[in-house]
Amino acid sequence: MNNKSYFSFLSKISSMVLVSLFIALYVVLSFFRIYITNELRISLTFIPIAWASILFGPLAGALTGALGDILGWAVNPVGPYFPGFTISGFVSGIIYGLFLYKKETTLLRVIAAAALMVLIVEAGLNSIWMNMLVGTAYKVLVPARLIKAVIAAPIQVIVLNSTAYLVKKYAPVGINH
Repeated sequence: MNNKSYFSFLSKISSMVLVSLFIALYVVLSFFRIYITNELRISLTFIPIAWASILFGPLAGALTGALGDILGWAVNPVGPYFPGFTISGFVSGIIYGLFLYKKETTLLRVIAAAALMVLIVEAGLNSIWMNMLVGTAYKVLVPARLIKAVIAAPIQVIVLNSTAYLVKKYAPVGINH
């Protein structure tokens, strides 16, 4: 697989429309959050990012995560806009795409993607962003985010493992996956 295939979704209107629908789904899902604490919440916005990554690759997933974050905030702002979380959305799409694009979706791959999401995005990047926003020490942020990850990672694994096959199977004709 060459890197040119990561951009192929941009050359097809049907693919761009489907990625746009995933972004819209992200915005809708951003309304539904489960709050653990004021700073910690669980959301299902990972689903459209992962689906875009599965069908179209890391770049499509990254754009879904980044644009979904921006539009989700614009439609339903919770606190001030902070570009760090847009970066987290972008990185999420890259991670899902590297593990799930043009590959058989196995339980091991889904677990690996969810584990990397926990380490890089939740415990890593989002802890940095929260430190920058509210000044809470890393010693406090990282353990709390890891507790959130223990709750969220199994949800991600179950949802992605059970839907990835269906997303690939029922993708419109002409979608290269």
